[in-house]
Amino acid sequence: MSKVVVPVTVRDLTLEDLPTLGESPSKLTAMVKELARAQVGEVDYLAVCGPSGQPLGYGAVDYTKPAGGATIYQLTVLGPFQSCGIGTILIRALEHNIRARGITFAELGIDDASPRPQALYERLGYTVSGSELGAWDIDTPDGLARYETTITLLRKQLLQPPALDSLDSALPRDIVRQLDSPRSVSQLADDLQVTDARVLWYVEKLAAAGLVAQTDHLWVRTPLGVDYLGTPQPATDDVTVLPGRTTYDYQQAFADSQAGMFGPTFVQASGEHGGRVPYARAVEFNQRLQDLIAEYFAPDRIDRSATPKYGFHWVLTPTDLHPLDEE
Repeated sequence: MSKVVVPVTVRDLTLEDLPTLGESPSKLTAMVKELARAQVGEVDYLAVCGPSGQPLGYGAVDYTKPAGGATIYQLTVLGPFQSCGIGTILIRALEHNIRARGITFAELGIDDASPRPQALYERLGYTVSGSELGAWDIDTPDGLARYETTITLLRKQLLQPPALDSLDSALPRDIVRQLDSPRSVSQLADDLQVTDARVLWYVEKLAAAGLVAQTDHLWVRTPLGVDYLGTPQPATDDVTVLPGRTTYDYQQAFADSQAGMFGPTFVQASGEHGGRVPYARAVEFNQRLQDLIAEYFAPDRIDRSATPKYGFHWVLTPTDLHPLDEE
């Protein structure tokens, strides 16, 4: 048997499409209401169209329920085009939109009186998660009637819960916090005073975790990102690179010197230096610094009768990446 391949596109369903679908008056009324919700971003209503631009199938996703997820509903493929893969294309397009909002799972329901679609949904990765009662209006020869049934619910995990260990520090949190409105990588870099390469490294990881999303080359915070900001940041402890005690010692030492504890004659210095240094030179600097510390602070070089006691804390670490627009 020969196959005929027809290109299809996916686009938003519109009011102008409704008369071409052959639906009942009651369903068209319900669809008009859902298209109005799409205008305010509560739902997406998509159509899979053939070369003529006319819908071959359509369906919607509701972002307001269930909690933490989204509901795919009103999945319909027009009669002549059933069993041609249109339903799969439609569901995958709706799932793409759900992921783009950082929502972790999709849910859909099957009327127990018409269980045929369940096999398709299970092939696409959906599993039964429960059931509920359902009811909606239908058209009958005697007029409008209320149809009641049991709905089997199926769910599919679309985004894995983010592994936040590598993202739970100040900079990625600041990036997500800045995205209360759409921003570009360069705008984020300017706001946070770091290089755009460093911001890009984190936003790509944040996007993979579903915490941010990109729209029209701008980054936005997802609902999952809002939840992320609501979780407490792990407290800094004394096994971090710069222990909290070190910060305390420095602050207190400068306060003590200003108060006159060390008298009029002492050496006190601090500084911060940064620059692009090749790896080999950074290794060399580290070794020379270690040698200098050993020369002046080794136990056999200390004069225990001397006063005051001096402390020397240091950190050598990469602090940023090469800007994207520089060679």
